[in-house]
Amino acid sequence: YKFILAFFDFFSLATAFFIGLKVRFWPCIDVLNNPGYLIHPFYWPLLFYSFLAISIFQYFNLYKKHIFITLVQQQILIIKALVIISLGYILLSFTLRYPKYLIDSRLVIAYSTFSAFILVSVARIFVFRPLFLMFSKNRLIHRRILIVGGGESGKLVAANIATDNAYGVELVGFVDDNIQPRTKIFGSYINLGNIDEIDNIVEIYRVDEIVVCISNVSHSRLMEIVDRCKSTRKPVEVYSDLYEIVSKKVEIERFKNFPLVRMNYFPNDWFNLIFKRLIDIFGSLSALILFSPFLLAITIAIKLDSNGPVIFSQKRLGRGGKRFTFYKFRSMYVDSDDKIHREYLENLIKNGKQAKNGGVEGVYKLTNDPRITRVGKFIRKTSLDELPQFFNVLKGDMSIVGPRPALPYEYENYSDWHRERLKVLPGITGLWQISGRNSLTFEDMVVLDIFYIENMSPWFDVQIMLKTIPVLLFGYRCTF
Repeated sequence: YKFILAFFDFFSLATAFFIGLKVRFWPCIDVLNNPGYLIHPFYWPLLFYSFLAISIFQYFNLYKKHIFITLVQQQILIIKALVIISLGYILLSFTLRYPKYLIDSRLVIAYSTFSAFILVSVARIFVFRPLFLMFSKNRLIHRRILIVGGGESGKLVAANIATDNAYGVELVGFVDDNIQPRTKIFGSYINLGNIDEIDNIVEIYRVDEIVVCISNVSHSRLMEIVDRCKSTRKPVEVYSDLYEIVSKKVEIERFKNFPLVRMNYFPNDWFNLIFKRLIDIFGSLSALILFSPFLLAITIAIKLDSNGPVIFSQKRLGRGGKRFTFYKFRSMYVDSDDKIHREYLENLIKNGKQAKNGGVEGVYKLTNDPRITRVGKFIRKTSLDELPQFFNVLKGDMSIVGPRPALPYEYENYSDWHRERLKVLPGITGLWQISGRNSLTFEDMVVLDIFYIENMSPWFDVQIMLKTIPVLLFGYRCTF
């Protein structure tokens, strides 16, 4: 249904652009007497941009179910998206100096934007939304849901499913190891068995989706349960206090007021992997060319500030724990002892506490490190010390987006569930970096990394890259 909604939007946007042309250049464009205008060369850029505009709608979460069934919130987001679309088209037209009719008359965009707001709103609110709700209530489109966890969280989700079927879902029952099978948990819904029997339960009850609602367990145990659910090859979503950091930092699908974290790990999706690699190659080459003046300036500054090599190389752990040589601009004095950092990481991972030696409450970073040079403080603060890692990306040891590469002595302190973050190539930037990395605990960082791994896609990578820019320039943290 989301693809159908995207088609509605594309058709509305393309029609709106044509209306803008028709109104501005009336009566020059006479479709009735000359239908060839519909395939005139000046219309093709508008069709292409209408297709690209769908990604702007995606960026504003207009294809998330809890958004497109609303009225006011959806209208506000449509306006925001159309403003960005209009500004983008004006910018592209003046940069490329094409098409000429738009440069000569910006009224086309004004008329088109107004028409787009009317057409998109009508299509979404008065056509698509009523049809979706009607089909959901009549169970023509619906999902059969199995809840894992019979505690308060599970009962709360079950109560909302039972009282509101606008989302087109049907509860089949619960799975809980701590409750006797066939025991009633909520209303007439019973515990269908334990987690080890979930394959048979999914098959017998024709389950379409699994929702894990467990909070009173460890991260490690929750990951075991999620992995067991994923083995059924059904979509798995998590509603748990342990994953609360994701809903705070990322705009995710919600069932009414419940944020559901989707867990769909497909590491061997060849299309995503190939596309991701192409983005890495193009992006890293572009970055190295664009930042070449900074590379030269930093090189000179480091040489003038302290003795030693410009590039600091270090062994890090990549995908699957494979070691590789990791590059950064040197920000410390030569032959600095890593004892301070070892103790800091061990304390952070095992105890979840901020660093000693001047640690600030709520800041999870090593502060007042005596090993850092004057230039090092600046390039670390601005993340300019990371620029040489684009060479790691070109070599294939890293990706532009992904979990940060682990140090060998950091890995020694990992629990089993922490090692999940080594399933993919490490990255220069990621969800942790754009979500306030110094204000997050180590466990929050790992949860965000796992969420990225479970949901990684080329579009997700582009979003993270775009949101990295304001973080670097202004220290501004973005929420998806």
